[in-house]
Amino acid sequence: MRLDQTIAGMADRLAGAGIDSARLDARLLASHALGLSETDLILQFDRVVVVDEAEAIEALMVRRLEREPIAHIVGEREFWGLSFQVTADVLVPRPDSETLVAAVLDAVADHTAPLRLVDIGTGSGCLLLSLLSELPNACGIGVDISEAALGVARRNADALGFADRASFIQGNYASAIGPDVDILISNPPYLADAEMTDLERDVAEYDPRHALVSGVSGLEAYEAIFSTIGSWDRRPDVMAFEFGYRQAKDILHLSQLYELSGPNHMNCEIRQDLAGHDRVLLVSKKGANPA
Repeated sequence: MRLDQTIAGMADRLAGAGIDSARLDARLLASHALGLSETDLILQFDRVVVVDEAEAIEALMVRRLEREPIAHIVGEREFWGLSFQVTADVLVPRPDSETLVAAVLDAVADHTAPLRLVDIGTGSGCLLLSLLSELPNACGIGVDISEAALGVARRNADALGFADRASFIQGNYASAIGPDVDILISNPPYLADAEMTDLERDVAEYDPRHALVSGVSGLEAYEAIFSTIGSWDRRPDVMAFEFGYRQAKDILHLSQLYELSGPNHMNCEIRQDLAGHDRVLLVSKKGANPA
């Protein structure tokens, strides 16, 4: 069978299994199994897929039909134009989270300033490392409770050339750091226990639970982070937090309760993702952006 016919058949099977991204997934799986680039797939559309290649493709298809995330199967995911290694120890980077990166960059007046960043719950390191790619003189610390996740983040920092500006430490939310920070970001677990039953299998069965679920309310992680920051004498000039699309009202209330958006942090706004959902709380120092 020709390569283009093979990919079309793969897409039909994936679509029949209810996978929305069937065509894209089929191309990615074929590319990975055959060791071809996206360009090669196009240029070699009429090549014949031999038996051992078909078997390699089928092995990957079985995994995807079981709803294993495509990023786990191919071992990487693109985020902010960068390629990140992904394993079962970290959340798969999602396009919605790029809203946080864009919000922080909008709030920083001088992208060449020697800023100090902290990323709480860093996972793969995608948020921190994406920001470092845009802030050439900044350095950052990624914090995560999982040593396995930190290993993934360190490998990503090495692969992307940021190992000299990024370090990673094990810790529980903001308790592992102090107030000497210019920019603080976080995409913490924000699901309530009961919401796990509503998740797609790709997420519920394959993403690490501790990175998804905060507790009974889904707000426990924010309460822990905000209470620590609220005790600091000096707050970061810019803070950005991703949250679930139904949590905006609660997140704003907590930011006020713990005085993140008090007299010295009057610039407080909600940013929406590409789907128009409330996604990121951006808090910045009154009257000035960090420079």
